[in-house]
Amino acid sequence: MKKIIFTLLFFAPILLHAQDYTNICSAGPAFYQKLNTTSVKVFKTTSYTLPGSSDTIFATFATIRDTAAVCLDTTKGSIFGRKIYRVNATKSFWFFNKKKDTIRVEAKAVVGYTWKFVNLSAGTYLEANVLSMGPDTVMGLVDNVMKVELQAKRYDGTPVSNPWNGKYFKLSQHYGLARTFDMVNVPFDTTNYTLVGKLNPVTGIQDFTWKDVYNFNIGDVLHFSGYDNGLAPGQTSTWKEIKTVYAKTTWGTAIDSVQYKFDRCRSTVTNPGNHHVYIHDTIVVKYNFKTMASDSSIMRYPDQFHRENIYATQFDRFMKLFNNRQTKKMIQDKYRYINNCWSVPTGSVTLYQNYSEGLGMSTYFRDDQTVQNYYSLVYFKKGTETWGSPVGTQCSPLLDVQEQPSATTQQVRIVPNPMKNQAEILFDGINLNEGLQFVIYNIVGKEVYHQTVTSNHLTFDKNNLSTGLYIYLLKGKETIAKGKLVIE
Repeated sequence: MKKIIFTLLFFAPILLHAQDYTNICSAGPAFYQKLNTTSVKVFKTTSYTLPGSSDTIFATFATIRDTAAVCLDTTKGSIFGRKIYRVNATKSFWFFNKKKDTIRVEAKAVVGYTWKFVNLSAGTYLEANVLSMGPDTVMGLVDNVMKVELQAKRYDGTPVSNPWNGKYFKLSQHYGLARTFDMVNVPFDTTNYTLVGKLNPVTGIQDFTWKDVYNFNIGDVLHFSGYDNGLAPGQTSTWKEIKTVYAKTTWGTAIDSVQYKFDRCRSTVTNPGNHHVYIHDTIVVKYNFKTMASDSSIMRYPDQFHRENIYATQFDRFMKLFNNRQTKKMIQDKYRYINNCWSVPTGSVTLYQNYSEGLGMSTYFRDDQTVQNYYSLVYFKKGTETWGSPVGTQCSPLLDVQEQPSATTQQVRIVPNPMKNQAEILFDGINLNEGLQFVIYNIVGKEVYHQTVTSNHLTFDKNNLSTGLYIYLLKGKETIAKGKLVIE
């Protein structure tokens, strides 16, 4: 007993002078980049102080995670798990892994202090040891950092061989866990994550909205390349495009609306036949960010579980691409609730879109098993900043051949265009017995209007369509005509 009392008395003054590293669960999101990847995970909490004590429970959003079985898991939460328990008196943080075992982090310790981090197999555990404390770099800033190393041991204190031996995490005095693990997968996965952004205090990368996505300036240049497969049996089209912002108009009390005018040139090669079509025109696009805010998909976090009836979309986030700009990726309706569990169905339509800060929709891909549409940003210039490889040095020629604008007979006329509530669609020089289809798509490729052409004239009503740019196609056995429609 005397020995135990002596030990406690020995450590007491040291622990009293230990530094406080408790900014782990601060308000607002924290962003972590997975080791050797561009993948970013996010942790954001809501806190609850327990009645009768100053201890706190931090809860975060639900995620959808892969499992070894067909059914996916929607209960485990983000990189730190579904909840964290903080014991205020000792500055201890308790995390919970996928087996509901506890993982302990001491946020107030000194060099040489050890504790049980987590249980391993029967009779063994991981011991945490404060290896060092002092200045270190966190997100490019210098802060006091505690480095904690892990060692597998038996309960009698004997070290044992284990992949975790020598692994470590770091606690920053002002920024919390600067280097960590996916607590849900501890001790089953040693992959570490590095802090790259935090809202409180504001440091590193931050979240972004639709307004940040479509933030262009006059002179911005965007180059795209893409393809369309299966528009007709055996037909493939590849294209390259250059868009240059030459006009920008903003309005609204909070500048919540913007209109861009783009100079666009596009070259398309269709095979078989090596048929070239060259377009050089102007497109006008409007964004009402107040209205767009109703689409909260852009604000979802990586792996966040958001159910829409029997479907759920996969959300991912990346950085380093596009000169370290963040990109948010959404794979729509990837998950489906079947047989009382969430799983990834086979044979369904694949649709994903990437949105990048200041670059708009940077990637689009759609595959419905018969038709594939894809495009990606391959080069941009914003002020003095550049990235990627341009598809050409000027609008004409765009490819490595001498192209000239095609002189084609206009077979579709839309009056007026741009339109407000209603437009007349006129068809010239077509055969009404061919069963032609007139189809309109929105800017992300979703069909919003479809009509069989039975006369040389259609009346088109806006109905519930939002303002913006739309693409129309007149199709038979192959695409006969295509163009743009602007709704104001």
